[in-house]
Amino acid sequence: MYNSSEIVRHRHPNLVTNKVLFVIVISVSIPSVFINLFATYRLHGNTKLSVFAFRCILHVSLLTTCICVPCFAMELYFNSHFPSSLQLCKIWLIVDYSSVVCLALLVCWASIQRHILIFGPMHIKKLQSTLKFKLMPIIFAFAFPLIWYSVLISTCTYEAVDVDNFRCRPCFEDEKTVFLIDILFSLLLPLSITTVATFLLLIRIIRLRFRLFRSNVKKWRRCKRLTRQMILFSFIYLVGLMPYVLTNLNSLYNFWPRINDFSYIQIANTFTYVPCCFSSFLSIYAFPEIWKRRRNRGHQRSVRRNQKCEETSLTSPSTFVGTKTPSEA
Repeated sequence: MYNSSEIVRHRHPNLVTNKVLFVIVISVSIPSVFINLFATYRLHGNTKLSVFAFRCILHVSLLTTCICVPCFAMELYFNSHFPSSLQLCKIWLIVDYSSVVCLALLVCWASIQRHILIFGPMHIKKLQSTLKFKLMPIIFAFAFPLIWYSVLISTCTYEAVDVDNFRCRPCFEDEKTVFLIDILFSLLLPLSITTVATFLLLIRIIRLRFRLFRSNVKKWRRCKRLTRQMILFSFIYLVGLMPYVLTNLNSLYNFWPRINDFSYIQIANTFTYVPCCFSSFLSIYAFPEIWKRRRNRGHQRSVRRNQKCEETSLTSPSTFVGTKTPSEA
């Protein structure tokens, strides 16, 4: 039954694999948090539309790395057994699954937005810069997975026996129909759109390069930078999510029985944290403005204000009335 207990007993977890994964997760996630904070701080004042979606990606990645990664590392440390309460298990699952799908939707939207920013007409670009069209995709990317997984995970009921020794795992993954719908619409569809959109963007940018050969170098550099950012972020999301999708589909339909081993499934689950942990590392490479020295905007405004005051004082009628030429004196 769909609402039946899904406390997963011992599936012979590999202690060595879990310990190795634990060390890798800790070694990558801790520097990722500090780099994410640095990148978020440096991009905070950047109001460009091309940076807005990636700023949201960094925010969600930071949330995932600070909340979900420690829970997963704790499960690895205790050899795939969740040592805390069932309520904390459900909260972790909701935040974890929602953040992964939210990141996939944000990257999908960014891949589509790149076509608009580079090749779209001017009135569409101006429409994209309005607050309504900036917030609508972001709100959908946050609200849809949060509502969807809150309903799925909250409907799971767990037995109260032996709660100190269970794996924290949602019950809908064992329901073929529900899990297939979830995989198709939450992960496979956004990943497919991202892959196709990024591939088409690469083809269009190569054609643009031949058209702008030795002309309009500034526009070509901007287009190349936007394309490089999209390719890098799309690549890490494909690397992180495709192993999880393939291993879980294989566990349901048994296409390849050899990879149904617990160690392979645990490695695939670890790969789902690759996007959130490596987004910060990619951002400091993909966005050169992070390393640029931030100018003192207050000082610049005061200088411009003083220049305007001097110009108005020199061109005002009172200055001409008050001054006399040598012939008049």
